[in-house]
Amino acid sequence: MLVKKIKDSEVQMIHEKSLEILESVGVNFEHREILEVFKKRGIRVEGQRVYFERSFTEEILKGLKPSFTIETPFASLKIGDGGKAVSTASGAMTILRDGEICTPTVKDYIDATKMDETSRLVNLCCVPGIYASGLPDGKVELLKTVLSLKYSKKPLIASCETGKSAAESIEFIRDFYGEMGEYFTIGVENVSSPLRYSREDVAATLAYVKRNQPVVITCCSAPGMTSPITVGGTVVQNNAEVLAGILMTQVVNPGVPVVYGNVTYSADMRKAVPISWGPEVAVFMQYAKAMADFYGIPSRVGGSLSGAKQLDWQDGAETAVSLMTTFDCDTDFIFHAFGEMDCLNVFSLEKYVLDEEMLEARFSVENRDYITEESIHMDMIRRVGPGGTYMLEDETLELYQKELFHPRLFNSEIYHNWKQLGMPSVILKAQELVRERLDGYCLPVYDKRQTQMLDELLAIL
Repeated sequence: MLVKKIKDSEVQMIHEKSLEILESVGVNFEHREILEVFKKRGIRVEGQRVYFERSFTEEILKGLKPSFTIETPFASLKIGDGGKAVSTASGAMTILRDGEICTPTVKDYIDATKMDETSRLVNLCCVPGIYASGLPDGKVELLKTVLSLKYSKKPLIASCETGKSAAESIEFIRDFYGEMGEYFTIGVENVSSPLRYSREDVAATLAYVKRNQPVVITCCSAPGMTSPITVGGTVVQNNAEVLAGILMTQVVNPGVPVVYGNVTYSADMRKAVPISWGPEVAVFMQYAKAMADFYGIPSRVGGSLSGAKQLDWQDGAETAVSLMTTFDCDTDFIFHAFGEMDCLNVFSLEKYVLDEEMLEARFSVENRDYITEESIHMDMIRRVGPGGTYMLEDETLELYQKELFHPRLFNSEIYHNWKQLGMPSVILKAQELVRERLDGYCLPVYDKRQTQMLDELLAIL
C-alpha cells in the first residue's frame, strides 16, 4: 500500500535538515571507547555529545555498500540489489497460546525456530526471537544462539542485547560454521530515540563492526513521545539518528556493510502510548526506503506490525496493510515478518501461518508474465466461443491448480458446504497447520564436531 509519491525535493530536504542536526544539535554516544575513536578522527566531542560536520558525513556516505551476501556452509543470502532477507519474531515477551497470553518457555522458542526452518518464505532466522523463560542468567543469549543453530540451518541474526552477548553469539556462530564467507551473520541494533545511543546500543554494534559483520541501524521513535509530533519532524530526526549510527560503523571499520533500518511507530497521545500501526506508519516506511535508496544502501522497514490483542479483524487488517506496504516499498530486509502482534509484544504461531498465507498470495502473482502468446490460449477461446464454458477444457483441468492461488487457511467454500464441514474457523485451521508443521519437522543433521559443540552447551538445560 503506497500511500504517497515521495518527491526528490523532499528527500533532499530530509538530507539537508539531517546534516544540520548532526552538525549543530549532535547525537549522544554513551560509550567511552567510541568517544575516543571520534576524538582521534578529529570529530568534535563535548561530553557524550558528538557533532558531525557536513563534509565528513557526506564523504563517509560515498563509501557505503549497496549490497552484501551472507555465506554459511548451508546457505547464501544476498541483501540489497534485488536480494531480500525475510526474518520473523524478535523481542516478544509473551506468547498467545490457546487464546491466553502466556510466558514463553524454551519449548516455545524451539517451536518458533522450527517454524522458521520449515517456512518457504523465511530465509533468515533470529537469535533474539522470543523470550524463553527458564534459561540460566548470563547464558540466555548464548543458549538461544545454540538452540537456533541446533534447530535451523538458515543464516542467523545473532544476539543484539549487549556487547558481551553479541560478541559471544557471533563467535559461537563463526566457530560452529568453521568455513564460511566474509559475512556469515548480521546484527540488528536500535537507536534510543531521541538522538541517543546508549552504552549497550554502541557496544552491541561494535561487536559486529569489529568482527567485520554487517549490522542494521534502526530507529524506533514514536511521534510526540520520542520524536517530534509532526510526521516531517519525525522523519528528519529518524534520518539523522540512522546516519549517526552509520557514521559510527564506518569510523570504526570503513566499508563494513550497513542496512538503513526503520520501525517507527505511530502514537495515541490521548493515552500517551506508542502504537505499531496507523496510516502514518506507511508514510514512515516510504520515506525510510527513499532515504536508503538516496544513500545507496539496503533498507529494512515494516513487517507484520499490528497493535491488536487477539487474532481478529483488526489484527488481519493492520497486518495486511503493513506487510503489503513493506513489500510495495521493495524492502531489502524484512524483520518481524510473521507472527507478532500487540506492538511486537506478543507472538502467535497461528498468526505466523496466517501471515505466511497472506504473503504467499502476494508472491503467487508477483513478477509473473501473464500476457504471452502461450498463456492467453487463443485456440481455447475460439474453441469454447460465445456462451460456452471452460470448466471441462483440457487446459483448465491441467492448469487450474497452479494458475490461480488457492488459500489453505482462508475459508473459500460456499456457506452450505462450510456449515457441513463443522464451520471451521480460520484460527482453528491455523492451529491444525501449526501442529502439522511441527509434527513433520526434521532435525538438521550436522557433523560430529558441530553436534558436540551444540550438545555440550545444551547439556545444562
